[in-house]
Amino acid sequence: MPPLGFAGAVMLLVLVLASCGLPLFGGHEDRNVDVKSEPTVLVFADPAKVAGLSVATISSGTAKPHVHVSYPTLADAPALNRRLKDELAAKARRFTEKTQVREGQPVLEYNVDWDLTAATLDAVAVRLRESRFTGRTWVDSYRTLWYDRKSGKVVDSTSLIADVEQLSATVRRHLPGNSPVQAQNVVVDPELFDSLNFNARGDLVVEFDGQESSPGTVGRVAVAIPRKEADGLLTPFGRLARSAVAATVTRPLSKTMDDNPTAVSTMNGSVNCAVANCVALTFQGGPGPHTERLLKTLSARGARATFFMVGTNAAATPGVLRQMREQGDLVANQTWTHRDLTLLSGSMMYDQLRRSQHAIGVASGQTPSLLMAPYGAADARVADAAREFGLSIVRGDVDAGDVAGADPKEVAERVVAGTRRGSVIVMRDIDQVTADALPQVLDELGRRGFVFVTVPELYGTAQMTPGRTYSAPIVPTTAGSTAGSPSSQAAPSVGSTSP
Repeated sequence: MPPLGFAGAVMLLVLVLASCGLPLFGGHEDRNVDVKSEPTVLVFADPAKVAGLSVATISSGTAKPHVHVSYPTLADAPALNRRLKDELAAKARRFTEKTQVREGQPVLEYNVDWDLTAATLDAVAVRLRESRFTGRTWVDSYRTLWYDRKSGKVVDSTSLIADVEQLSATVRRHLPGNSPVQAQNVVVDPELFDSLNFNARGDLVVEFDGQESSPGTVGRVAVAIPRKEADGLLTPFGRLARSAVAATVTRPLSKTMDDNPTAVSTMNGSVNCAVANCVALTFQGGPGPHTERLLKTLSARGARATFFMVGTNAAATPGVLRQMREQGDLVANQTWTHRDLTLLSGSMMYDQLRRSQHAIGVASGQTPSLLMAPYGAADARVADAAREFGLSIVRGDVDAGDVAGADPKEVAERVVAGTRRGSVIVMRDIDQVTADALPQVLDELGRRGFVFVTVPELYGTAQMTPGRTYSAPIVPTTAGSTAGSPSSQAAPSVGSTSP
């Protein structure tokens, strides 16, 4: 939906995370939310209950400007998968091509995350939040695509409505007196209504795009049209869509995750890295479509890895996280939607870490103790937030360069050439190239005498301290000490913390 032409007004703060039963900004206990208290609050499907769902990612890797786009794929919805892939890839490409990178200026960023507002045998709705960091502010926009399972067609939100002119007039009548949206800006334009959904009561919810706001502002402007009044606006598919929302299995509310143990490999302590040539293999950005193949490859070769996961992906694939835990791999945090944490306000940074901790904890039964900051961006504020969540910050010394389109053989050769004892190897759990390159990485480094362990095992019996940044190489000199301290090993950049 294009901007409505207003700026500087106070946003109607509707915390989307509240509608899916995820943790709010304060305290250590999640709160159940009464959706009746705010009619524009949406309820979201539990992606773990949607058969055949996986998560695809488009990423710039370490290149600038930063791009991280995730979207769902469904085994039985090829038209929806194709529409999402084509449109989002085109938008990411345009952003990259049109964005100039200037030395000394903040890195611009394009980020897309998603939710399902409906998921039944009749209809699926994918709600996308597109966020752009302009160098000064974040701008959010919303769009919802609907998939008719019976016809196999993907339709825009306006397909729910019989008459856009009538919808425009109805929205104008329901604008609150203090709304930042001016009635004269609600024109008869289908693009203005590209994110239509329903709340738990069946009211029609119309979402408008956000305007420029302070970094990290979490909010949206929306209007709810009561169910009875919405009846006269809906098409037959609109009524089917509303029924689908009502029948959708929503994300479960969880009182607390504080009873979860801290994440530790089930094989922890089986290797003495003071003696063995240990290295830590890490994967970031997933889980993705190829994660199970990675796990099979690791298991077949007796290797273990640390998976730094994006919370939205983890919430959709709990079975994969349980498999990681069972075979001795380690679950770890890479935020909720993979945004540059240094560009966010304190509350939004807290939200990114807390929601991901919650999703990974619920899915795996373990609470992560490690964080890999997206794009490697971590400053003193990030360190303070990580400390509050008991998270140590990890940076690698070997970047596989396994971006989309890379040659698997070259990726493997790059990793093998850069690895030394105590290295932390960073690969991306996103594309097929990583799954193709991994067997060669494991086989060649194995022939050279390297043993693959999780990151904390590199330190032997020494404990990693929350809020500190740990950089490779990490080589224990005895079973209970390391060759150097975290501060002396930390990367010489803003955000590395000291004891």
